[in-house]
Amino acid sequence: MKPPFALLFALLAPLYAIIADPGDPHLNKVVAKLEAGQPVTGIWCLSRDLANARSLVEYNGFPSAEEALTEPMIDFLVVAMEHYPYDITELRSFTHGLTSRQEILAKGNLQPNLSVFVRIPAEGSQPVHAMIKQVLDIGAHGVVVPFVRTAEEARNIVAACRYVRPQGDPLEEPRGTRGFSPAIAKYVWGVSVQEYYERADVWPLNQEGDLMVIIMIEDPVGVSNIDEIVGVPGIGAVFFGPGDFTMTSGRQGDAGFDTSQAEAKIKAACDRAGVPFLAFANADNILERIEDGHRMLLIGSDIDKRGGAHQALEVLRQR
Repeated sequence: MKPPFALLFALLAPLYAIIADPGDPHLNKVVAKLEAGQPVTGIWCLSRDLANARSLVEYNGFPSAEEALTEPMIDFLVVAMEHYPYDITELRSFTHGLTSRQEILAKGNLQPNLSVFVRIPAEGSQPVHAMIKQVLDIGAHGVVVPFVRTAEEARNIVAACRYVRPQGDPLEEPRGTRGFSPAIAKYVWGVSVQEYYERADVWPLNQEGDLMVIIMIEDPVGVSNIDEIVGVPGIGAVFFGPGDFTMTSGRQGDAGFDTSQAEAKIKAACDRAGVPFLAFANADNILERIEDGHRMLLIGSDIDKRGGAHQALEVLRQR
């Protein structure tokens, strides 16, 4: 029989190994899959209940590290807080609820299977700094900012997501404006304060960064400025809002209004800049979307009783 201390060490050794070596260099799974040339799929998250957090984790099962980066599954959540209540306390509890010890042990690293992006209420032309700071300080992997219209707005958003870099750092610009208090975020990510500082930078500006800045283009002004907007260093992805684009174009209620030209213009600008374009997809068009070069796909929501996301994933799994 092993001595008590030897037995305890044998039981804890695998966990020590995980802590000492997080495995994949990215704790943001979306970044890891994009860099590996894999498409990523996500859903709207409308319920921030703890039970929903558990169900979302368990829906993906508990894949190995390799399976998590190659198998079709829900890779990210866009937590809806633009039109739903902005409740940072509820969001903090939900983010903690997504942390699964079983998932960590199954994968052998600290990379969660679900990256969390939060769509904040503030628009690009409004003060966004405080909301972005709170969202990132509770451990989110990025933000989604609606109604971005100019490159200056995009640059301010990127700056709000960044800490000030060391003097002389070649990636110093856009200069960060985020205040430093990562106690909760580093706890959720499972890293030290210093490692969080190093990892919590915007990708792809910083290739080692684990934060994504996702901006939404939702009006004709944003579409007209899209080339300048995607040229801002640190933009991680662009998302087109066809519903609000219809509204801001003065065509609400016009069933014949076509938004496809605006979407195509944004997608083309993203392709030229090497920025992922986040698009809607379903079971009927998801393969076509991927063939067209879409790398980020929004395939449903957590309250879709028809199982649209599940159907889209089944199409990918049978491909």
